[in-house]
Amino acid sequence: MEETPPPPPLAPIDPNAPYALRMTLIRRYWHLVLKFTPPYLSDSGRHEAAWIGGDAAADTEAELLDKVLDAMGDCGSDGHLWESRSETRDPLNNENILLTQSLTCVFCDPRERVITVYHPHPTVAEGTPQERKHDGT
Repeated sequence: MEETPPPPPLAPIDPNAPYALRMTLIRRYWHLVLKFTPPYLSDSGRHEAAWIGGDAAADTEAELLDKVLDAMGDCGSDGHLWESRSETRDPLNNENILLTQSLTCVFCDPRERVITVYHPHPTVAEGTPQERKHDGT
């Protein structure tokens, strides 16, 4: 009786693989609702990406990822991290929060961005209405 070979050992995903970069970008730009569509599902029959404020299409996944990285001003490295610095209620729309973030990346110039996130409920820093009403007494 012939034995089946053991399954290959589990290895981390190659960070240069398109899947890994695609997932990194989706997590990094969650606030823009970044979405990738494969050619067999896209209307154009090409690789497509769409996000709040933009979109891109290309014949290959590698070309598409390059276009998305360029549009986002992202070098694609694991060290390209946006760190939150402050969180304030939007003065123009009380249901939104403005997140101020700084870029920490050895390959990119330092910069800041402010992103708007819909958040109609009180944040931890704001406390609940009950906590504000009683103010700890």
